[in-house]
Amino acid sequence: MTLIHGFQPGMGRRLHAAADAAPDLPAPDTVRYELLGFMEGFPPAPEKLVTRENYLVEYPKLRWAFQHMRELVPSRQIRRGSGAASELPRGADLTAQIDALSITLNDGSKIDFSQFLSRSYADACIILHRGKVIYEQYPNQPDPLSPHMLWSVTKSFTGLVAAMLIAEDVMDPNAQVTDLIPELGSSGWRGASVQQVLDMTADIKYSEVYADGTSDVKYYGLAAGITQSPQWTGPTRLYDYLPTIGPAREHGRYFAYRTVHTEVLGWLIRRASGKDVASHIGERIWSKLGTEEDALLLLDPTGTEWAGAGLNATLRDLARFGEMMRNGGKWNGQQIIPAAIIEDLQRGADRKAFADFGRRGMDGYSYHNQWWISHNADGVYEAMGVHGQLIHINPAVELTVVRTASHPIASNEFTYEMTTAAMQRLAGHLGGRV
Repeated sequence: MTLIHGFQPGMGRRLHAAADAAPDLPAPDTVRYELLGFMEGFPPAPEKLVTRENYLVEYPKLRWAFQHMRELVPSRQIRRGSGAASELPRGADLTAQIDALSITLNDGSKIDFSQFLSRSYADACIILHRGKVIYEQYPNQPDPLSPHMLWSVTKSFTGLVAAMLIAEDVMDPNAQVTDLIPELGSSGWRGASVQQVLDMTADIKYSEVYADGTSDVKYYGLAAGITQSPQWTGPTRLYDYLPTIGPAREHGRYFAYRTVHTEVLGWLIRRASGKDVASHIGERIWSKLGTEEDALLLLDPTGTEWAGAGLNATLRDLARFGEMMRNGGKWNGQQIIPAAIIEDLQRGADRKAFADFGRRGMDGYSYHNQWWISHNADGVYEAMGVHGQLIHINPAVELTVVRTASHPIASNEFTYEMTTAAMQRLAGHLGGRV
């Protein structure tokens, strides 16, 4: 089956037409992992081969690929360190209770939580309340220890690294991008500040529309090695591609979600600190969490990391990370992220600029330091990646939710209203509200 909306290598933007048209998606039960049989046999049958050329355009091959990206694309290890795994305490098993929760959608129809996960094409989901695991399911992931592709959740890790370097005076948020990266002197980032890149208010001539096969995101994907095509004759490394992107409007006034900003941020981190992003994540975050497994970051053909898209990690380790964020940067007996960075993150950024962008289902949000900030009464903030990757943090209700998924449509805008309804119902239930 061809992927519903063409070439879709990345990280979320507008899909209004697709959402309004209610595309004919495969029934979730027909694309369950155990039914697929991809990459089985020696060698696999031709129709069962998953490659970098076909995994994004022949659905449901991406479901297998998202759990095996290290077998398709070069990667850099993010080591867990030598310490013991930190405890993830278990509370009462509320699986049956949560699965039965009734969720009212915007059109007035009702589904339960288990149907929400099914409609999300979820691979796995874990829920923690007050620091304890109350729900952990792997409907489409046979190996819980297999790292799952997280797409733009990667951005939120990269943003934390940048914020820590800023707090340490290693990087100046007001510095011009081109002061650190003169190679971008003739590009669209000329005149942009580091903070404008962090908040995606630097403006460049670049479109990121996954439903459009002519969108610039296609060329980003080919340059990074996210996908491959024998017809592609353009740049085959990120740092050759980024300087080709030109200027648009003035910097600082407009929010527009563009993954290439995060790739520039990764370049800035390297230049300012002398270390790659994977090393920073490993040393500053991953090894301190007490994770069970190593994570990994995918690479372009010349060893440059995808700072905006390439992180792969296990569900339970992502739960540890989410709980650390919910606890103000504390976990495993350490202050891993300075509390001031978490507090600044939660304050968010320019809500009007975000509203002008017109992202479906995210009224009232802003985008700050590569995180999505809701500004709602519970103080919810999130890390998100295309095809349904989600880390949802609700400080008021002491709730952390991690979902990995293989939705046929890349943009989370297609499903975000449903996801919001499900998260609000879950918070209401656990918080003792209606």
